[in-house]
Amino acid sequence: MTVPFIPTKDFEKTIEFYKAIGFQAEEVQLGETRTCYILYEDNALILQEYYVKDWAENTMLTIHVSDLEAFINNLQDILNEYPDAKFNGPKDFGWGDQIHLLDTTGVLIHVFQK
Repeated sequence: MTVPFIPTKDFEKTIEFYKAIGFQAEEVQLGETRTCYILYEDNALILQEYYVKDWAENTMLTIHVSDLEAFINNLQDILNEYPDAKFNGPKDFGWGDQIHLLDTTGVLIHVFQK
């Protein structure tokens, strides 16, 4: 499994956002930068307390969820709390429905149903 490091503009707020959309967060680890390993179904990411605007805004990920409709409903319920996060879709791009989700740092996540 590949587990990418994801930049964060506001480390604590980004952890809260990912937890709100359904990820489980492990304990924050200390090192040269703080990191937090997060999981959602078969998806894993490492949030890093490190921010470079160009890196963040040019990072794209794909995650697969078992129930895209439930994922979208949850997003709609929490987006008012995270004004920097946005999503559009669902849209069928020929390989199934997906949404595009911008996290609180500007990382683009393509979310597909498994």
